[in-house]
Amino acid sequence: MISICIPIYNFNVVNLIDIIVNQGENSKKIFEIICIDDNSSEETLKLNSEISFHESVKYLTLKENIGRSKIRNLFLENANYANLLFIDCDCSIQSEKFLEKYFDQLNKSVVYGGRKHHEKAPKKENKQLRWLYGIKREDQNFNYRVENPYHSFRSNNFLIKKVVLNQIKFDENIKTYGHEDTLLSIELRKNNIKIYQINNPVFHEGIENSSVFLEKTKSAIKNLVLIDKVTLDVSSIRLVKTYNQLEKFRLTLLIFPLSKSILKLLEKQLLSSSPSLRIFDLYKLLYFLREKQNV
Repeated sequence: MISICIPIYNFNVVNLIDIIVNQGENSKKIFEIICIDDNSSEETLKLNSEISFHESVKYLTLKENIGRSKIRNLFLENANYANLLFIDCDCSIQSEKFLEKYFDQLNKSVVYGGRKHHEKAPKKENKQLRWLYGIKREDQNFNYRVENPYHSFRSNNFLIKKVVLNQIKFDENIKTYGHEDTLLSIELRKNNIKIYQINNPVFHEGIENSSVFLEKTKSAIKNLVLIDKVTLDVSSIRLVKTYNQLEKFRLTLLIFPLSKSILKLLEKQLLSSSPSLRIFDLYKLLYFLREKQNV
């Protein structure tokens, strides 16, 4: 038995729900789909209103936006079954055996299925940065995930026992975008709860334009600084590791005075039609540095 949990924010989920319902009914297994909308626009609510006609779907809408962590914890109150399958609303399912593969994993505490981006670049030039970052940095092959189960974990496509999530929970201090899954992964590791990996990816369809993606990146970095402040071990994260090396040799003192003006130059490049991921790495490092200095 699986409760399929889909948090929604400003994205059309009609096709995603149709596919899941079809796979669930064909499986002849017991399942339910719970969709909770985090105060989306009226347009999104109208588009998604038809999903409530499925008998297997419970569709809830919130009057206020409560954020990515709190809404995921809210599924604990609404799910009837012992296994929770979380799928992000801006994903698509390409495999006809997607749900079947998760039904085969119900003896595990936590299972991550992976994420992919389409190989073909988006037509819109202002979406190149988000797609490039996705396909070059976020898409991890299965062997890498097996060798690095906690580092590769994401909250976009995973199965978890209800009792485990009730014990750990998403940290509701993280109210904005970014790293809520990092915190969950850290807590799972601390509690010696293994994350199993299977080759069962969803495809990321919600490719934002470059300016929106940069704002989300800034939000994620602010959350990372917050996590770092509460003494959780995030030293294995590449950005933090690089910063710590610079700090060790006091190079941050040299870089900081120039960081603001350099960031403006880098942002222009990243908003262009040919963004560079190396420039993006530098951009994140400088922004992290300034957030660590509280400026």
